This record gives sequence, structure tokens and C-alpha cells, in this order.
Amino acid sequence: MPALAPETPAPPAASVSKFSPGFRVGLFFVALFAVPGVHLPFWAVWLQSRGLDPTQISIMLSSAILLRLVAAPLAAHIVDKSGERRRAIQLCSWASLVVFAGFAWADGFAALLLVGIVHALVWAPIAPLTENLAVLTAARHGTQYGRMRLWGSLSFLVCAYLAGLLLKGRDDAWIFWIILALMLPIVVCSHLLPDIRLPLDRPRAGAPALRLLRNSDFRIFLATNACLQATHAAFYTFGTLHWRQIGLSDAQIGLLWAEGVLMEVILFAVGQRVGLKLGGVGLLFCAVAGGVIRWCLQGVLTDMTSVALLQVLHAATFGAAHLGAMRLMADHCDPAASATAQTLYGAGNAMLLASATMLVGPLYALGLPGLGGGWIYPAMLPLTLLGGGGAWLLWRRRNQLSFA
Repeated sequence: MPALAPETPAPPAASVSKFSPGFRVGLFFVALFAVPGVHLPFWAVWLQSRGLDPTQISIMLSSAILLRLVAAPLAAHIVDKSGERRRAIQLCSWASLVVFAGFAWADGFAALLLVGIVHALVWAPIAPLTENLAVLTAARHGTQYGRMRLWGSLSFLVCAYLAGLLLKGRDDAWIFWIILALMLPIVVCSHLLPDIRLPLDRPRAGAPALRLLRNSDFRIFLATNACLQATHAAFYTFGTLHWRQIGLSDAQIGLLWAEGVLMEVILFAVGQRVGLKLGGVGLLFCAVAGGVIRWCLQGVLTDMTSVALLQVLHAATFGAAHLGAMRLMADHCDPAASATAQTLYGAGNAMLLASATMLVGPLYALGLPGLGGGWIYPAMLPLTLLGGGGAWLLWRRRNQLSFA
């Protein structure tokens, strides 16, 4: 791995140096994942309260996901050329806060969609650039990526649970104001991030994105992970609405979201040891096995105990897939193109997740006798099996993998 350029300290923040770079990245993960801790479980509920039907909700959510295809790779290309990871995160954090506030004045589907599109463009680069900064911090300072990332998952867990309690018996309008308030710490913590840069004086052979996309191993990697992450489309979009439909309270729903992420946190805490034992591809196989079980049963189980037991599998379907992808990129990707690789990974996931999200709206509205909207979960099984096929191809080439 090429030597990383020295961390560039921010002159007015001398006191920040008292905290380790790993701590500062972990703190930003805490702030960053607090927002989806409320947004992911409850945003569809807020949109429904504004008069949107299931198809319009799918369009809103899928368009935001789809725009990652444009915003994240463009930001990564600029960052890989300039090295300004921290500054890019700061600018996007400020813009996200300002644009999200616009939802307070948006009225009607068209206005909500417009604000959602602009917000998606400025929000999309933050997570992949932060993930990339975390990987570089781990390489330079010997910290563990999983140990930094788990604080984000813990934040998601706590916020999902507390939001469920807070919203119980209250108007759905509270959802927007909670999310807006949680965006303020993101802006503050973005100014505490370490400024880790790679040397920019080495000759580059073409654009990083083109070099990566010409590589067949990397294309298989992208397709495999996109399939595995897209299996969550039904759950992310209509999970809360379906649980309400079968009689679970908002407090129980918040607890279920929190429990799923707690399982993810536990996996991240031991991620390095699990990754060393199974390898990146082995973790992908765990995600496939968990997905087959989870999506077969998700729409069938209706009592709280059974649903809670099934939520344990979130550690496999999301956590193992994500950790496997991070390990594969760390092991087989040139660090000089790491930000681009990270955002192409996010963009590939977004493309298929957006398509699946667009599809599940009409499917959820259609329903099936006895299952209602819950039948959309088994509809995710073909994507799980495609992801399994991709993992098998990567396993066959495990000793020759290179993402150029």
C-alpha cells in the first residue's frame, strides 16, 4: 500500500489533536448514522402522512437512491484528484442540512420530489467518502475499520429505538423535525474529521473509474454486492408500514429496527477476526445464506417474538455483505483509486436498490390473500440467489483477484 500523506491539521482546532483520528471518525459515524436511524424506519410514514400513495413513496425513495449513481462517483472523482476528502464531506454536510429544511415548505408530490432530488445529490457522497476516510485512517494509524464503523450502527440502533418511543401517540409530523435536528451534529462533527490524504504526484493511467470498470473481477464484485444489498428494498421501503399492518406498535417497530442493527454492531465488533477466518468472499456467502432464510419467512411471521428472532439475520444480510465488500476492496484495490472504488460500490448498490424499490411499491399495493403486502419479501429471493452466483465466481478466482 502506498504511503499516505501526513494528516493535515486544521489550524483553529488545536484541541481536536487530543483525540485520536479513529475516535474522530467514529464520532462522525455516530452523527451520520443517527439520521438514517430515524429516516429509514419512518420516512415512508411521514410521506404517507403528506398524502403520498405507495407508488409515489416508491418513486420518492428510489429516485433518491438512483441519484447516488451520479452524485457519489462525481464527488469521488474530484476527491481522488484533489485529495480533499474532509472538505468534501464538510461541504456536503452543510448543503444537506440546508436542503432538507426545504421539506418544511414543500407541498404536494411534485414539490416533495424536487426537494428530495436536490437533497439526494448533496447527501449521497457523504457516506462513501466517510467509509473511504475510515479505511485510510485504519491503514495509516493501525485502527480497525469495524471498530470505527460499529459506532455508526450503534447510533442507528439507539435513534431507531428512541424514535419509536418518542413517536408513540404523536403526530407523524414529528418525524421531519427529529431528522432535521439530527443533521446538526453531522455538520459539527465533519469539522473534527482527520484530513488524511494520498500523494497526488504519481502518474495516473487514465481515470480511476474507467480503470476499475474495465476490470472483470471488479465488475463481478459490483454485481454481487448490488444484488445482495438490493434484497433489502422491500424491507427498507415498507418494513415499518407492513409491521403496522400486522398490528405492531411504533415502540415495538423501533425496537425491531434497533435489534437488527445491534446484531450488525456485534458482527462489526468481531469483524476483523471473522474476516480473517472467512475472508471477504466467505462473508458474502454468509449474507446469501441469511437472505434465503430471512426473505422466505419475513412476510409470514406476525407475532413479535418470531419477528424479533428473525431480525437477528440482519447481521448476515447487511452486515456480513458490507464487511465482505470492505475487506475485498481493502485487499484487492489500489489505494490511489480507493475513493472511486468505494463510491462505485455504493453506486452499483444504488442502481439495483433503486430499481427494486421502484418495483416493490406496486407489488406492495397489490398484495396477496393471506399475506397482504408481506408477499414482497419472497420476491427478493431471486436477487439473493444471483448474489450467491456472483460470490461463487469470486470464490473461484479468490487466489487471483485484483481490482486494478
